[in-house]
Amino acid sequence: MKITGFLQKNSRFLRHREAVFAILMASGFSRRFGSENKLLVPFRGKALARHTLDLVCGMDCFRKIIFVAADERTAALAEALPLTLVRNTAPEKGQRESIRLGLEAAGAASSSCYLFFPCDQPLLDAAIVRLILEARRPGCIVQPCYRGEPGSPALFSGAFRRELLTLGEGERGRDVIRRHPESLVRVEIAETSFSRSSPCSPLIDVDDPGTLSRLEGLNLTRGV
Repeated sequence: MKITGFLQKNSRFLRHREAVFAILMASGFSRRFGSENKLLVPFRGKALARHTLDLVCGMDCFRKIIFVAADERTAALAEALPLTLVRNTAPEKGQRESIRLGLEAAGAASSSCYLFFPCDQPLLDAAIVRLILEARRPGCIVQPCYRGEPGSPALFSGAFRRELLTLGEGERGRDVIRRHPESLVRVEIAETSFSRSSPCSPLIDVDDPGTLSRLEGLNLTRGV
């Protein structure tokens, strides 16, 4: 067998051999949720953040799963799950601190990819995550969209690791995306990945009690 021909025929398979690290960020202050920690608020029988934890831990495509949490009660949601818990002692620094802690826990590897999950997207499903992973290319950023609106989780190749580690005050992952439009791969999430009858995006994040109440009333169909 000629090696060149093998590489050409199996380039997709070989590309996907790169390590993918899942970084779950759960250190926000939930300011629009009032005095409650929204990640602990019940939704469909379990804490909001537990939906993301169960989703990611139920997939076998990650080299390592890292859960970055500031609150002790939020950290306790990950008890007995197959992941690495990292405590964020400086959540006031914003998202950049969770990103830094997650990347440091993952370790350095130029061939790695990092998929960053907020923990307030209870409608996210495995089908969407797989679409994001399938779209990755060397040196790219992958961002899902629904009806043209970008959302999370976002995937960054190892080429952006240093930039993500050195985000300035107030900066977030979206600032890296904005600075590198040439590297951005957008994945449109089809309605069949969610439910054609739903008025909500499957990428919706729960920022306030009203959104949570609206989602409670939906007849949901999750992709697997």
